[in-house]
Amino acid sequence: MSGKGSNIIAEREYAKSIGVKSPTVLNKEQLDEAVRRRELEIGITSKKHSVYEFGPDERRALAKGLSGRMRIIKMVSGYFRPFPEGDGVLRRDPFCELPESDVYVPESFVKEYGIKSGDRVIGNVGVLYYNKARVLKNVRYVNEEPTTRPSVRAAFEEMAADRTSEKVEIRGNHALVSIIDNILAFGMGESLAITGVRRENAAYFENAAAEIFKGLCMAFEGTVFGIFENGGSDFKKLLVSVMNPETTVINGTKDDYSFLLEMMKRSVERGENAAVVISAPSCDVKPFIDAAKAYKSASFTCIVFTSVSLSADAVIPFNGLQINTAGLGNSSSVYICGAERHRKIYRALSRIPDCTPDELTELFTEYVNE
Repeated sequence: MSGKGSNIIAEREYAKSIGVKSPTVLNKEQLDEAVRRRELEIGITSKKHSVYEFGPDERRALAKGLSGRMRIIKMVSGYFRPFPEGDGVLRRDPFCELPESDVYVPESFVKEYGIKSGDRVIGNVGVLYYNKARVLKNVRYVNEEPTTRPSVRAAFEEMAADRTSEKVEIRGNHALVSIIDNILAFGMGESLAITGVRRENAAYFENAAAEIFKGLCMAFEGTVFGIFENGGSDFKKLLVSVMNPETTVINGTKDDYSFLLEMMKRSVERGENAAVVISAPSCDVKPFIDAAKAYKSASFTCIVFTSVSLSADAVIPFNGLQINTAGLGNSSSVYICGAERHRKIYRALSRIPDCTPDELTELFTEYVNE
């Protein structure tokens, strides 16, 4: 009913019957693709079109098919995600659920260009006639660097950490944003743990995570990543204007979270600042906190919401909806805002009992003005 040689009128009727949206506005090639996607989605075809449907030996055979009959489609880009065997795929949309448009990357390219998990790769793609599988035909750019010009890249694990002295830029009217910005003097390359998240205060922290994420997107000089779970409708409305599906995971898997961590590391290797906000109970945040560092050319900054106490550069401990001011602090603020201001911050905090974030910002401002 679809594919080369099929009648487009009959195919449109068939497409409509299986739930393809607006088939009458699609040209023949677009219609073939939409039908194929829908068939895969509802499981009414046994043909292999997605690289994920092939075993390791079958995937290796795909690369050999590049020398056979195929059609070249335009240059594409994606984020490299490896298989255990050393080959991998370009994730065209890194965290989508139906990835048959992803491009197979032979192991030979991975070795030749030193491609790592999370690298952004650009190249030409061939589509094999006999099974429609997409295979990378050549590599033009890796992380915006042309492959014709050899580049020296630093491995994230080998980059020497430096002491942070620059404050994270974040905007917004939320009380937690104000505490992070004005009281903690939160620095580039630091980790911040907002602890004490419980079921009874989850709605407040959902909103706070969205506001912090939005505030970073508006002011942070670098790429802002996000991991979120179980966000309600208000949460999604807050994010809709700033969320980038290439760098944000909502209700993802553990593999998605570890892949996003690799994407952040590659960003820092390229010399771009990276910051992440994590509000996801199933995400293991420790690898993100451990990775947070300021480096010579870029930084990796991490803000996590968690139910348990964690060792981090800066901490905002909650008990219900009240902040435990005795545990609030960031010792590195002495390097960011100066020793004298650092002492004044803690002198003011010592006068404030446990209270809500709004009360804390109000009392802190009052004492600082005194």
